[in-house]
Amino acid sequence: MEEKFLYHIWDEGHLKPDLKSLCGKNVRIIYQGQFNTARGPDFKNAIIEIAGEQKRGDIEIHLKTMDWQAHNHHEDLYYNKVILHVVLEHNGRHDATLSEDGKLIPILALKEQLSDDIDKLLTKRETPSRRSVYCDLLSAISNDNLITILYTAGLRRFKAKVKRFNALLSLYSFQQLFYEGLFEALGYDKNKMNTLQIAQSLPLSKLKEYKAEGMPAKDLAALYTVGSGLLKQRSALIPQEISDELLKLYEAQPWQGKALPIDWQLFRIRPQNHPLKRLIYIAPTIWEHLDDNILQYVISTLEAYKTDPKEHYKAFRKLWQEQELFKGLPLKLGKTVQDNIYLNILLPVLSLWEEKLGADARQIHQLYSAFSGLQENYIIRFMARYMNPQQEKLVNSKAIYQQGILDIYHRFCNWHLCEECLKA
Repeated sequence: MEEKFLYHIWDEGHLKPDLKSLCGKNVRIIYQGQFNTARGPDFKNAIIEIAGEQKRGDIEIHLKTMDWQAHNHHEDLYYNKVILHVVLEHNGRHDATLSEDGKLIPILALKEQLSDDIDKLLTKRETPSRRSVYCDLLSAISNDNLITILYTAGLRRFKAKVKRFNALLSLYSFQQLFYEGLFEALGYDKNKMNTLQIAQSLPLSKLKEYKAEGMPAKDLAALYTVGSGLLKQRSALIPQEISDELLKLYEAQPWQGKALPIDWQLFRIRPQNHPLKRLIYIAPTIWEHLDDNILQYVISTLEAYKTDPKEHYKAFRKLWQEQELFKGLPLKLGKTVQDNIYLNILLPVLSLWEEKLGADARQIHQLYSAFSGLQENYIIRFMARYMNPQQEKLVNSKAIYQQGILDIYHRFCNWHLCEECLKA
């Protein structure tokens, strides 16, 4: 069995009702938590009851107990909030797991505590079907009502982004604001604060000075990748000769000598989505527009298409052509990150831009409302359990509906504020 299948078993609740830990205590799962795609335990913010005592924290899942030590979790402070170590099979000497801070974590061994239907699923290697869960807001409502709820929540999420950018505008220019938003999107979703830190530490005003002093585009790529410590961690993703060239460029460049203290989260990141490649890709584009205004360039390029959502998005996609700053390393931003830039950065910034000009931002809202659904993430999949398959399909048909789901989740579900959610 793969560990991923255990995630399904835990997430879908394919367990017997009367669970016991290895030390003989009764275990009741109140809330299984949210699947974690970043560094740390497999499920976050779980709620369980052990021997009548309610606990809130993280869940780590392994095939065997000793995998905890094999993965060095006993030396990793990111696992100090684990409240239950869930394993398929116990192969350790003790009935509890030791965390980095010396805490004893109860172990739940599943092999003899799986639900009756799981043997059939294991034999056929089928993915468990979604468990039906009731939600007072989303379950058992008409599609029209669901659309109204999600549209309102999606627009609320969009306006919250505009409000956040407006607050930052008191600190930055529009150009720097867009630059930082662009870099935040490059780190999506595990490293957005890390890539944002790069843009804040190397602002456009400073880079413009460096270019005036003779900095070429390749040196900028070295500042982004070597200066952030990223190349050192994952240089094998690019050809060795290019990695060596970046290191030499960084050591020789006279502009930036202080390395950035960034804690990169690189676990479970596919090579094509790695921030190292994205930073190398974006360097020549940033360098090219240091002498003008990159946001103004984007706005002027897309201006003619504002009334046509499809053409507006198509023109935006053309901005991100394949780059080959280093010979033998052609790179292109994937559609997922392009969509993230368009939906979560460009459109809110354009809306704010229109407002500051005293123009009507409703055209931007229409671009946002018309945008088709993105690839669903783990939160969308998690929230789909509260809806029927037809409603799930409806949610994924438009980005504004997906954004509405995210707004509801982050605002209410993540904190179990069901009553507040119904009043909103």
